[in-house]
Amino acid sequence: MGIALSEIRATLEAFALLSLIVSGAGAAIADRLRFPGFVEGSRLERLGLSLICGFGCVPVILNLAARLGPESMTIAALALAALGWAALARPGVTSSRLHPAWIGVALFWIVFATALLVDMPGVGTLQHSLLAVDYVKHAAATWSLAQSGAPPWSPTFYDPARGMSYYYLFYTLPAAVAVVGAPLGIAARHAVYACAPLIGFALFALAQAALAQSGAETAVGTAETRPRARNALLLALLFATGLDFLPLMTVYVAGEGSADFLFLHFSDWDEQVTSWFNSVMWVPHHVAALCAAFAGFIALTAPGADWRRVALAGLAFASMAGESVYVAMPAALGAGFWLLSLLWRRRIDDAIRLGIAGVLALGLAAPWLVTLLPRVGGGGEAAPIAFALRGPEWIDILAGSREAGAMYRGLSIPLFYLIDFGVFALGSVVFWRKAGRRGRASEFGLLLICLTVASLLIGSFFRSTVLLNDLGWRAMLFAQFATLIWTAAAARQGHLFRGGIGAAAIVCLVLAYLALGVAVAQLRLYFPLEHTRATLADEMAAWSWLDAHLPTGAVVQAYPEKNRAYGYGLYGRFPVAVADRHNARLFGAREAEIDERIAFLGPLFVDATLSFDEARRRAARHNIAALVVASRDPVFAAPGAWTATAAPAYANQNFRVYLLNGADHDAND
Repeated sequence: MGIALSEIRATLEAFALLSLIVSGAGAAIADRLRFPGFVEGSRLERLGLSLICGFGCVPVILNLAARLGPESMTIAALALAALGWAALARPGVTSSRLHPAWIGVALFWIVFATALLVDMPGVGTLQHSLLAVDYVKHAAATWSLAQSGAPPWSPTFYDPARGMSYYYLFYTLPAAVAVVGAPLGIAARHAVYACAPLIGFALFALAQAALAQSGAETAVGTAETRPRARNALLLALLFATGLDFLPLMTVYVAGEGSADFLFLHFSDWDEQVTSWFNSVMWVPHHVAALCAAFAGFIALTAPGADWRRVALAGLAFASMAGESVYVAMPAALGAGFWLLSLLWRRRIDDAIRLGIAGVLALGLAAPWLVTLLPRVGGGGEAAPIAFALRGPEWIDILAGSREAGAMYRGLSIPLFYLIDFGVFALGSVVFWRKAGRRGRASEFGLLLICLTVASLLIGSFFRSTVLLNDLGWRAMLFAQFATLIWTAAAARQGHLFRGGIGAAAIVCLVLAYLALGVAVAQLRLYFPLEHTRATLADEMAAWSWLDAHLPTGAVVQAYPEKNRAYGYGLYGRFPVAVADRHNARLFGAREAEIDERIAFLGPLFVDATLSFDEARRRAARHNIAALVVASRDPVFAAPGAWTATAAPAYANQNFRVYLLNGADHDAND
């Protein structure tokens, strides 16, 4: 429990620092570039809008500053934050009183999200949260930026001649926190853990701003009895999901009541339409990109022509692209649809402003965009994006092949969407029945339709081929956000929970919260690598020793896993020659070179006939300064292995650290 409490303390400290930097820097942008509603808003409203602009506009600025090194990136973040807090401190034109209950809700969310993220006692032992599957790469990208600046070198497939080929701009924010918080014991993992609860607040503020900008509540009209708990209804919807609980129970029965079987297949009964809760917890960088997209669109659709908002939109769109290319694709297509609509209606000035914002975004993002060129340069690998009908793999298995299953996939798409969207599908129907043409009367309301169409087109007919179908999952965020706005408008104006529709909505919400309960249990109770439970504390200790004894930039190597490795990214701060097939490819390495490096370095951990001289020779080829050998590696206790003739610089019951090629001298110094 001592480790868990230490992790929670460091994460809460990181949350405080991240909140100050993101909200302050976002306020500096929102104030000077006139984000709609900021100047005239109350202090509380300005704080929410500053979070949107902080996640949505600041990363591209920090990326440019990081070209001069991590110190410049951190100074830029702190300078923007200092400017912004002066704007947040000004008295608001309007006042807004926060009910004490909302303070309790906010504190509960921070602690609850933190407890789901950090390593905690499991079944009698310390164990990872399931979120470690994604947070290992979040943390690795963060400490890479904190050490090298931009473009960062790849922490998972280190090569001094090339940098990371990935959408890394989001991580500039936690990297600044990691630099500032290092004296407090804040590591990169704590800084990225803090992103999840804070992006949750930004998402709530974004929904509020979008409701105001869209005019959806006015369009739908007020029912006879207007709900009082308007914000509570919005929060309730943000924690809702679709009707996933029904197929989940089918999976549970098919697995003969096995909770592990249910958790294993929690998300693959269909292509994901990820709940807001899971998106915030698993992929805060994609949600930040959504904030960036809507920050730009809200700025461009606000009444009155103000060229400062065009500049804000340019910053936002550039940040969006560098935070998530998978969010940027439907955003670009939706913007294209909106541009055609503007030209059709002869709104030339608005079309010009959109075009200038796009050109500005391309210019600002150009230094990052060139880092993606190695990924599209051929090399014999498949194109990163492919045409494919949406649908789960089990349809193809039942049909006999992917080609045979194509028809069934096409027919099942509408049904799966109804299940995936649940209460949001119902709420959208209610909204459009009440609003009619008024639902697209505002420019932002029309834009929501354009983005929804783009979202469904890309999500239904295209997929990413790099590892998983992140494109199909993240493209749906725009359709999800639009249906959230429409459903919230119908609910807050008293239309959703009335009569037979109201009963159906309540059933949908009950099923949604049951699925949420399964998601929470999965995060805390399930982890696919059970062997890590008995050795996790020792693994943390070994990497902590390395952190204290090796210089920045030293290359460390543990056993290269077939799927994912964890220790190097979560607890270390050193690049590895090759971490694993999954994350090495994610950050830009090609499959052939990954397999070649694993074949060369893997025997260091499995071949008991390898001599210590040969081990040093292989390590020297990739400038490896230290080897981390685990008790599950065959050479750990093999009598004739090189480990039996070499003295470890550090050892505990389950891990040994061997310093090589001069690193032992550096450590002793």
